[in-house]
Amino acid sequence: MTSIDIKVTNPNGLTPRLAAELVEEANNYECDIKMSDSRSGGCDLKSIMNVFGSITAGPGDILHIEFDGVDEAKAQKGFQALTQTLRF
Repeated sequence: MTSIDIKVTNPNGLTPRLAAELVEEANNYECDIKMSDSRSGGCDLKSIMNVFGSITAGPGDILHIEFDGVDEAKAQKGFQALTQTLRF
């Protein structure tokens, strides 16, 4: 299992567009991908409904993303690249 932390810097927090980008990226990999913030117990990042129902990250919050499975290293690198291109 590997993980990364992403600081939300967008003044609007985790917007629906940003959440959709994360879910789209997650669905490119076979491994399990879970995301949590300081207010939630976490959710399956491959489901947009789970993300909308569980994550309420605002500016300055940290999103913790865990990868577990056969392509977890590839997924971690993909998410790191994604977070460099998007303003979270």
